[in-house]
Amino acid sequence: MKKVALMLGLALAAMTPGIAQAAAEDVVVLGVPDGNLAAKALVARDYDAAARKLQAMWPDGANDAARLINLGNAYAGMGRMTAAREAYRSARFAPETTLALADGSEESSRTIAQRALNRLNPSYAMR
Repeated sequence: MKKVALMLGLALAAMTPGIAQAAAEDVVVLGVPDGNLAAKALVARDYDAAARKLQAMWPDGANDAARLINLGNAYAGMGRMTAAREAYRSARFAPETTLALADGSEESSRTIAQRALNRLNPSYAMR
């Protein structure tokens, strides 16, 4: 039931225009053992809460691609594009892993990070 509600929330978030918001399909829901990825806050567009949760590093959190991608999503939602770009770049160079996304798909952390970086590119946003 929670997954269905999360998916519906993501679908609604994806329909809302805005270049600064994280693409709903790029919100990572699984990637670390404790699942502490602030996905609910990101879907609810509570970017400040998501950033606060994701900035706190747990052991090995500095190189966790899932955390870095969602942190970049939070920063982008807050309009902090330089910080978002830095988080996405860090995720690209973190150890590659397969991540479960909010839309139910699985993808390489590096592919997700590159797509997120492309979203921040002004020419991409004008499409």
